[in-house]
Amino acid sequence: MIWSLLPTIAAPMPFQMALDEVLFESQKGKGHDPLLRFYVSSETWISVGYSFRDEAALGKSSMILQNPRVPVCRRITGGGCVLHGKDLIFSLIAPFANSESALGSVRTSYKMLHDAVQAGLQSLGLDAKFYACNTSLPKGSDCFDFPVESDLSWNGKKIAGGAQKRSDGVLLHHESISIPAGIGRDAIICAIRAGLEKVFNVTIQNVDMNPDIYFQVPR
Repeated sequence: MIWSLLPTIAAPMPFQMALDEVLFESQKGKGHDPLLRFYVSSETWISVGYSFRDEAALGKSSMILQNPRVPVCRRITGGGCVLHGKDLIFSLIAPFANSESALGSVRTSYKMLHDAVQAGLQSLGLDAKFYACNTSLPKGSDCFDFPVESDLSWNGKKIAGGAQKRSDGVLLHHESISIPAGIGRDAIICAIRAGLEKVFNVTIQNVDMNPDIYFQVPR
């Protein structure tokens, strides 16, 4: 199988989230190859999952309360609050055939995607480990302070976690990876790309952002 890798973009998080949503909607019913893209926020932003619908929900986040000047945008995927600006993000938009496929269930796809991230980080000398289901994990609103099962840790702290949205046979997975000091963004992208190819047994192919293919452009 071929996965299409779109160009890496640095832009504010509202743009990145809007682009992912447009790509997600554009793939429904189309049968295109899965779309993968890596990106970074060009400014400091906090993104929140779709369940944060009002001020009361946002007020439960210590991160938001401690960073009152940092703007907030919403994701269409789930999960809690994530501080962006020093992390690497990737999104995967792909059809899922059934519960037996690699991407069929949330639990299976989440674990396999983190297998790939772990393999990439380990190739860079980072011994990332899984948070286990039998670990006593407290719950909270801020993603990197409150890891869940199958998130990844390094040096005693969460280094990678994700969230998903599924609709009409298509999934959108968001993944945020903290970039350790001394490791370049491009090195992490290459390493995780290789990890994804190995775990999912796919070929990832660079493609241009061609609006005629990925968007319905009025003519």
